[in-house]
Amino acid sequence: MASFKRTHTRGYSRAASKTTSDTHYWRKLEFPVTVKEFTAINSVDISPAEPHYIAVTSGPKIDVYHQETTQVWRTISRFQRLAYGGRFRQDGQLLLAGSEEGAIKLFNHRQKQLLRIFKGHEGPTHCVDFIQGIPHIVSFSDDKTTMVWDMSNEDKICTLSGHTDFIRTGLVSPASQHIILTGSYDHTVRLWDTRTASSVLTVDHGAPVESLVCFPSGGVFVSSGGCELKVWDAVAGRLLSKVSQHHKTITCLALASDQKRLLSGSLDRHIKIYDVDTYSVVHTLSYPAPILCMAVAPGDTTLAVGMIAAGSGLMSFQHRRSPEMSTQLATKEASAKANIRNTISDDYRTLSDDHIVPGMTTQKMARYDRMICKFEYSRALDAVMQSFIANKYTNVSVGVLQELIRRGGIRTAVAGRDVKKLTPLFSFLFKNIRHPAYKPVLMDVANVVIDVYGDSLDEDPQLVMYFQRLKEEVAAELQLIKEHSALMGAIQMFLTTSNPHPNTSLVSVQQLATTECSSTQARMLHPSSSAKSASNLVVDVN
Repeated sequence: MASFKRTHTRGYSRAASKTTSDTHYWRKLEFPVTVKEFTAINSVDISPAEPHYIAVTSGPKIDVYHQETTQVWRTISRFQRLAYGGRFRQDGQLLLAGSEEGAIKLFNHRQKQLLRIFKGHEGPTHCVDFIQGIPHIVSFSDDKTTMVWDMSNEDKICTLSGHTDFIRTGLVSPASQHIILTGSYDHTVRLWDTRTASSVLTVDHGAPVESLVCFPSGGVFVSSGGCELKVWDAVAGRLLSKVSQHHKTITCLALASDQKRLLSGSLDRHIKIYDVDTYSVVHTLSYPAPILCMAVAPGDTTLAVGMIAAGSGLMSFQHRRSPEMSTQLATKEASAKANIRNTISDDYRTLSDDHIVPGMTTQKMARYDRMICKFEYSRALDAVMQSFIANKYTNVSVGVLQELIRRGGIRTAVAGRDVKKLTPLFSFLFKNIRHPAYKPVLMDVANVVIDVYGDSLDEDPQLVMYFQRLKEEVAAELQLIKEHSALMGAIQMFLTTSNPHPNTSLVSVQQLATTECSSTQARMLHPSSSAKSASNLVVDVN
């Protein structure tokens, strides 16, 4: 007896992704170490000086992690309510943070000692920063103001007012101690001069500004808000580039690879890595939860990402494997291969005159194949219409439908169902009938469904709704075909008018389309005569 031939469920492969040096570089990050927090993580910062401690601000505390062990080294909990925006000084000795009550607190994180408290804001302070070279700090608050403070005596030096909504991000220009950038929910980014306490530049981002980053030269900065990030000229105030690679709000920005790469994190659970020369995406990192903040250690040795999952926080730490460690792993693998315990002894090697008896192999079949083998076509259809298979392995469901059509059992599988059992099949048709790869098979299935249940429309109003939806999908596909035909005609006209040699034969778009259609028809199954006669019912449903 011949063995059962399994159902052909070949998937349609995607185009191969281009592998670049950036792909290899970022794939060298080790498997992430994940730490769960009780509240959302609003800020992550890595100390610029060694050892590169990681400050994670979450709830009413700041956890300082050791970079190598990713264990909590210090916990600073000198906050009455929520803490915001923990930031290290350039030398890594001091830690600055805002708070929900508006006060800014300065800590010696090594001794967990509170050094200064700056009071003056009337709203929560979400972002703070140190001013390099002088003992000053700057704070950005929800009271729509930015304040510059003297660390030595807690005095306020100046107040920068001009925004009309919350200020959630800001920084000090790396090129000047007197230039401060602020991003607000009023959709604007302002550049301030602390010597005159006035705004010298205002640009409109077009959405609430969530994050800012400035290049070391100070002449170019990047703002993020909504689904876009925009690159601005800080001198002329003009837009240099606009990038939209996320489909949800971009919440954080960072520079990496010696300021040659720009990273953007979003609520769509992805971090996009851009080349700062072209602002094209060179790599994408995926995460299990929406991203709120991130930080990159000097030399890209560590990538720390803060996320929110079901109301709680989630931290991800990824370390880059050092060249020494890679060499050690390669040496370990080579020694394992050379180990005598990993080799086959001569006593167990086969000789040329040995007679080898093949073992009994049992063919393992999928559940739907077992049902098809038993001619249980209806149960096979139910098996592949389950949501997990229909959504994740659509090619398997379509392959089984095609096999049922080939065997002539599609009518048997579809017939005898009530509206509840027809719902998964109709949902599958609605979702995939316009897919170019699945359209030939699913059109045949739709024709059979119409042929079987076309006379039962007056029995259940839900069935009428399903047929009406199927009619709308087919009408939308017909409209798309008409638009494609019009586009082919326009392209043909341009090709004809732009041909400099009239005698040269020109391959028409219609010929190319005809060739493609003929090749598609050669692969598809032809519907039965009853199915052809029933196809008109799709258009006539009221």
